[in-house]
Amino acid sequence: MKETSAIIYTDGASRGNPGNAAWAYIILQNSVIVRKHSGYCEFATNNQAEYAAVIHALADAADKGFRDITLYSDSQLIIRQLRGEYKVRDRCLRHLYTKANTIVRKFDSVSFQNVPRSDRNISIADRMCNETLDRVKKGGKKDIPEEQVTAEEITLRPIGVVKSSYRTPGEAPRQGRLSDQIAEIHIFPEYEDALYKIEDCTHLVVLCWFNKAERTLLRATPPGQKEERGVFAIRSPGRPNPIALETVDLVSTRGPVLTVRGLDAINNTPVLDIKPLISFDTIKNPSPDDTE
Repeated sequence: MKETSAIIYTDGASRGNPGNAAWAYIILQNSVIVRKHSGYCEFATNNQAEYAAVIHALADAADKGFRDITLYSDSQLIIRQLRGEYKVRDRCLRHLYTKANTIVRKFDSVSFQNVPRSDRNISIADRMCNETLDRVKKGGKKDIPEEQVTAEEITLRPIGVVKSSYRTPGEAPRQGRLSDQIAEIHIFPEYEDALYKIEDCTHLVVLCWFNKAERTLLRATPPGQKEERGVFAIRSPGRPNPIALETVDLVSTRGPVLTVRGLDAINNTPVLDIKPLISFDTIKNPSPDDTE
């Protein structure tokens, strides 16, 4: 089921107040920016630019099917007007206020919150406004959509598959380097040419997709420890995106088949990428729990 809640940060800027102005917004889901956009709004006051940011952000969120919105702005005036705490006395803002509220009615719920200008996400929107104004000043385009990243746009294609004696996650060692077990990586035919000269490497970094790992896990207790930690602070195979980083010895090559030592992936695990291990990958003082 698609997540319908989103958090929005908006900002507007005017050089001259009134003067050349720009608006910007970012939309986040689960603390990840999924959309961002900025644009030029000609000659306007700072408050008009702030309203323009709110209107564009809400319209985008409604178009993408979000139903529950929390919108943050550093403009106390705009937030209090949208909450109904302040009357809109400036006639230049009244039509903008009305337009924003027309879009608000499309959502199940909308909450307006004021945050300080020092807020990190407000700073991102502020930077986007200034980049737009700088671009227009240099004669560039007035409205360039920023790159929009969504989960649906991230596509990974396996380049091969693991052939291992481990049939279940329970059979695999806690870390591949703890075992001398030999395994094979079978590269798909369309990627075989990418193996050219790989026999010159002694060690490889293999990125695998642990498709049988738990993907809802956010915390876990590492083996031999008592303290729970977030999965981004440990090497647990269970994590939102179960990408495993494996450092292996390259034992031999035979066409599209690599024989390696130190791989803890189970049989038929998809392989996403392979890179040579180089000297820059060695850290003199790694994290104390690097063997988790």
